[in-house]
Amino acid sequence: MTDSQDKLTPSDAAKLAELEKQLAKEKTASPLTKNKQASSSSNKSMENQPTKPSDPLEKATSHKSSKSTASSIPRKPATASKGNTGVLWFFTIINLLLLAAIIGAGYWAWLGWQTQSQQQTDVLAAQQTSLDQQQISLEQKQSDIADSIASNQLAKGDLEQQNQALQISMQSLIEQFQLTSAQVQTNQRNLADVSGRRPADWLLAEADFLIRMAGRKLWLEHDVKTATMMLQSAQSRLQDLDDPSLLPIRAALAEDVQALQQMNPVSTSSIALALGAMLKQVDNLPLAFFKKPEAEAVDDTVTGSIDDWRSNLARNWREATKNFFSFKKVTADIKPFMSEQQQWLSKEQLKFALLRGQIAVLQENSTLYQQSIQTAFGLLIESFDTEKDSVVQFTDSLSNLQRTDFEKTYPKQFNVAPLLQDVIEQRLNSRFVNGNN
Repeated sequence: MTDSQDKLTPSDAAKLAELEKQLAKEKTASPLTKNKQASSSSNKSMENQPTKPSDPLEKATSHKSSKSTASSIPRKPATASKGNTGVLWFFTIINLLLLAAIIGAGYWAWLGWQTQSQQQTDVLAAQQTSLDQQQISLEQKQSDIADSIASNQLAKGDLEQQNQALQISMQSLIEQFQLTSAQVQTNQRNLADVSGRRPADWLLAEADFLIRMAGRKLWLEHDVKTATMMLQSAQSRLQDLDDPSLLPIRAALAEDVQALQQMNPVSTSSIALALGAMLKQVDNLPLAFFKKPEAEAVDDTVTGSIDDWRSNLARNWREATKNFFSFKKVTADIKPFMSEQQQWLSKEQLKFALLRGQIAVLQENSTLYQQSIQTAFGLLIESFDTEKDSVVQFTDSLSNLQRTDFEKTYPKQFNVAPLLQDVIEQRLNSRFVNGNN
């Protein structure tokens, strides 16, 4: 309290003097008046205190007035001092809290500043490190570029030498190409001259090709039908030429076509296929086995005719002697006339004979074919049941095949071939001679 009084301004001191004068006047008044004034003054001090707590001058004035009032009223000194002390402690705590908040905010800002400065330092250090590495890589690249430039200079010299050699070889190739192109142009002119004279000669060459192919079909494959068709196609090509000088060739070609048409038209492949079909039927043919004869029925009745006295006597004799003799009948299984092995062997022999005949037909060997068919006939008669319908039909089919004549006589050469070849060679020789001239 003494500290607060020493710090009062002169205006506050004047006010305190006025209050002391008023207190002196009140002492002379009645006790009732003193009590009323004391209560009113205390109320005024309490009203002024919460409305203007931030003004230190008014606070001190109110504090001094309350003090003087408290000293003038001896009954309530402790209550007034306690109220003033609580207010002071309240403002003191407020100031301490504000100070602590300010200190905490400052410490927090200092920590943020330290962290930011540390981050900036780390970023600058990383940037410096990357700059150093980039500088080292740039120096390395510069050295590599210098080395590559040196090697490129050396390679440039080698390439220049190779370029000179290539230019020399290119020049020689160009000269050779010019010579070749000149020769090609000459050949093209000759070919145009040759082809322009007789374009129909291509048909003549095509007819020669067809005649050659017909000969291959006839002598290698024995295909008479295809060979005839090829000769007829060559004949139509020569007819399209309409050249009177080719009439002898066309006559010879007509003779060859007529000779092929007069050949035996029987197809050997059809005979071979028929024999193959008969091979599959061999297993179904019945074989010849032993047949047990049927027992004859004996009539034991005596007739009344005198002419049958012999038969009647024989019947009476058998009837009289029937009780004098006794016999037993013993039956057993009849063994087959052929064993299973012999049956299999007979069928396989017949198959082999037919297969050999099939091969002979494809080879157009009529002698071997007839021998094979004759062997098959002998096996049928010897081992198979010729009374069965299947065997009879098989034998008839084999007889028809035996009577089929497939023998053919092929010409050794077509009459038209040498004539046509001579005409083609003469025309080619004449054209090349004219082209050279």
